[in-house]
Amino acid sequence: MYRVLIIDDEDYVRDLLVRNIHSSDLDVEVVAVAGNGREGLKEALLKKPDIVITDIAMPFMNGLELIKEMQKAGLHSKNVVISGYDEFDYAKQAISLGVKDYLLKPFLPKELTDVMMKLLKELDSQKALQQNMSLLKEQAISREGLVREKALRALLKGKECQTETDISLEGKYYVAGVVRLEGSAWDFSRQEQVEEFLMLVRNGYLLPDIFMFAVSFDGIQLAVIWCGGGEDEGEFLKNIGLSLEKINVSLEKYYHFQLNCAVGKAYTSQFDLEHSYREAMAVWRGNLDGNRQILFYGEDNGKKEEITSGQIREWKNQIRMSVRRGQKEGALKSLTGLMKCYASFSNKKNDYVSVSVGELVYAIQNDMEQEGYDRADTEPLSSMQDRITYGSLMDMKDMLDTYIRKCCLVVRDNSEETKADAVVKLIKLMIENDLQNLDLDLEWVAAKVHFSSSYVRQIFKQYVGESLGEYLIRKRMERAGKFLQETGLKIQEIAEECGYENQRYFASSFKKYYGCTPTEFKKAVEEEHLY
Repeated sequence: MYRVLIIDDEDYVRDLLVRNIHSSDLDVEVVAVAGNGREGLKEALLKKPDIVITDIAMPFMNGLELIKEMQKAGLHSKNVVISGYDEFDYAKQAISLGVKDYLLKPFLPKELTDVMMKLLKELDSQKALQQNMSLLKEQAISREGLVREKALRALLKGKECQTETDISLEGKYYVAGVVRLEGSAWDFSRQEQVEEFLMLVRNGYLLPDIFMFAVSFDGIQLAVIWCGGGEDEGEFLKNIGLSLEKINVSLEKYYHFQLNCAVGKAYTSQFDLEHSYREAMAVWRGNLDGNRQILFYGEDNGKKEEITSGQIREWKNQIRMSVRRGQKEGALKSLTGLMKCYASFSNKKNDYVSVSVGELVYAIQNDMEQEGYDRADTEPLSSMQDRITYGSLMDMKDMLDTYIRKCCLVVRDNSEETKADAVVKLIKLMIENDLQNLDLDLEWVAAKVHFSSSYVRQIFKQYVGESLGEYLIRKRMERAGKFLQETGLKIQEIAEECGYENQRYFASSFKKYYGCTPTEFKKAVEEEHLY
């Protein structure tokens, strides 16, 4: 409803106006009345009415003076003046102030109603026009934002932008980075929110010759571009670092957010922003220290590259084995080891991390499907892809932690062959894959499956019908016999492939199992082929 303010120094006139308006069917509400111009001005400033009906001749401040003061204060109401004096000078002053109508006392209720209906039509038209202008402005801003967003994305991905944009990326140096606000409620999936955040941090934090732009690829963190000047690249990056520290202090103080950031190298061409962003992502993927808030490419901080691909593979295999038997603690312990391996890489090798993590998730999903668990029971790889592609090492650790817990819960809740039978299957698989391992025995197997050796000995005998030692010897001898029949390997080589370091001990075990030495066995096989 439109809001009406009535001002007149005569009580009966005020009451009459209120009654007439209330008895009408007009979509208006009388929000206040006043007995003089001074009181009327206070009510107008407080209530901000759409329509003001005021007498002209009043004490302290007349109606025309009142209208002038309201206009000075920025109020844009529709004004109607009432007077008992039919004088041309009053009418002329009222018109100059934009007064919409002039009523003479005494007036009929119909005259007031006609004036109000006229004003309401004007207000409705004005409201519709303002709404249309606001909508057009929003659409223009939205289109401009989309164009700018496409241009920034193209630069960061090293692709040619297909749309024209007025975005100004002029500077001596260009650098890209990744920014994450821990604990914030910003929805960066909408470019409008990205722009709002930029407006918040631009003023007072950046030097006048440094400009900041941003988009989000995953709706969580920002891909940021800085461009500007400086004596050299080092000073340019230093100024960006100082700006980020100031922003972080303010965000923590006033909003209780923490800003984490990784920054790539500075370049002299905006078309190298693709490389700078890739470098920033490499730093981001290697960040496992939540206390380090602003990281720069090239600051390896004493990282040592002593980790081999075999160690990475071993940790991933341990995680998979633990998940397959639903052992959450073992899987999470191995995850910690894997993350420490990733964190030891230098920035230049961190691109490998997202690939390796993606392979691990895919392998776990494949294991779960082979075990007969419904894909719907666990989170699909596609839903985690953004965090794998754009997340820090901390993000990937949190994601894998949640995923592993969920998978282990599914295994425990759905698998009927829990404990014993599942463990025996796993042991048989381990033995099959590791027969050449010299350390392969009961104690080694028990440690790998995280059960006591007495428990492993008991359940293996119960489910297989022979002891683990007997089963291991049988499998090694079967492999040895197969090698002797199908390959030209030497006896020593076959012994090593079957987990025997000592050829004499291998020959002794072979004779006990087959009743002949490996040499005699091989000779018999060759003679059999001759005939």
